[in-house]
Amino acid sequence: MKVEHFLEKNEVREITIFNQLVLNHGVLSYKDMLDHLAVSKASLDNDLESIAARMSDFDKQVYIQYDGQNIELIMGDHISLQHIYRLYLDQSIKIKIINYLFKHQKFSITQLTLKLAISESSLFRKIRDLNSHLKEFGIKIRNGQLHGEELQIRYFYFHFYSYIEDKTTLFTVHADSQMIQTMQSLENFLKVTILPENRERLSTWLFISKSRITIKNQKHKYLREKMKPYVKDPLYHKIQVMILRYFSRYSIEVDEGEAMLHFVFLLAFPILTEDDFHEYTLIRDRHAPVAALDMYIAETIINHFKFRKLPYMLEREIYYHLTHIHTQLYFFQGDIERFEYRYILAKEKQIVGDNLVAFAREIIGTSIKRFRIEAGDNNSLFKMGVFKYINLLLLLSFKMAKVLQIGIDLKMDELYKETLSELLILKMSPIQGIHIERYEPNKEYDLILTNDKTSDLSGYEGARVYVLSEVLSSFDLANIQRIIQELNT
Repeated sequence: MKVEHFLEKNEVREITIFNQLVLNHGVLSYKDMLDHLAVSKASLDNDLESIAARMSDFDKQVYIQYDGQNIELIMGDHISLQHIYRLYLDQSIKIKIINYLFKHQKFSITQLTLKLAISESSLFRKIRDLNSHLKEFGIKIRNGQLHGEELQIRYFYFHFYSYIEDKTTLFTVHADSQMIQTMQSLENFLKVTILPENRERLSTWLFISKSRITIKNQKHKYLREKMKPYVKDPLYHKIQVMILRYFSRYSIEVDEGEAMLHFVFLLAFPILTEDDFHEYTLIRDRHAPVAALDMYIAETIINHFKFRKLPYMLEREIYYHLTHIHTQLYFFQGDIERFEYRYILAKEKQIVGDNLVAFAREIIGTSIKRFRIEAGDNNSLFKMGVFKYINLLLLLSFKMAKVLQIGIDLKMDELYKETLSELLILKMSPIQGIHIERYEPNKEYDLILTNDKTSDLSGYEGARVYVLSEVLSSFDLANIQRIIQELNT
């Protein structure tokens, strides 16, 4: 599911115009914009007029100007694309429908059409469109209610209020103070620490749970089936005792299904600290699905990079992230793509290369197969999984890579030599895991860069030597990056 699925077609086009301008240094020709949007000239002109009207809310901090040839974006220093997204989302009828459903649990057609000031046919059309995207989460709006597994409903609302709707609409001062007390109770009972950056996630989840706790006939069939390997899990047992005691104070009857929901959430998202999670890994069942896959994927990654063994603290960190990824894959369906998938993937390929992206895809394929999950063609949970694996592989590569010593030994007049050496250092400085400097004869280097094509290259004491074809050429820089990767494996 994508953020723009909550917008209308013309609004998506307008957002796309902003995206294209941001990705193209703020300026794009009218013709190129027409080609990208694949619309008529009249449609693009209407979109530009609509944008001009909407941007009046920003008091001239954002505007798009068209000079007859080029379309240019002007934005103030304190305005970003996220502010523009927020403007469009705040006006979305589909978001208002989801908000109404969350706050009231059900609606009548007459009631909602009056509330939203739209016709019945328009409301039916928007619900139908929403359902086509909610299908990925295994839930749907039917007869004025949201139907599906309770785990999936809360999971969807968690994403909705984390990435789509402004989460401040959830909380009141009173509710916020209740959440603080609940979190303190959870910390005390489980003997864990919840860091400030994790409290926001947990408070969102707890508020959603509090709002749905009294709903009758919640469905937990899928969750109970998936939880069978975890019924003796020590962390689950603690959460079960805590949940039953906590809600008994308020005379609210809950069963183990409520404890299961919270157990899954705590493992699927970074709520526990890495230290607290490590304590849990020492006592969890290593044969349970998530733990078993953590171990298998960790070994697959180590073998791929030909590492003998990971440092202890790095191994802990890798398992911490793997458990979050695999818990989500095992228990949940669907996700919300928070960015343009194809563009970000293309950019990551430029940085990490095709091989690392292909390996991340191979890992997600392995995980899906071992969990016996049906692999959909357009599943956002799997797409986001690929990104998470790529970032995990990058993290591992950076932390395991030794710092390569690179010396620049150019043979030319001193003025050119000094200037071009500094430019080459500047050009290569973004590359991770290297230290590059002008060559000094008494130092040891892993790689020497030189333009000397005639003299004996064996005098660099075992360092690998690369002869530059043209200093600063993209051809040479690509080859140097390849050599750096080879030296790091």
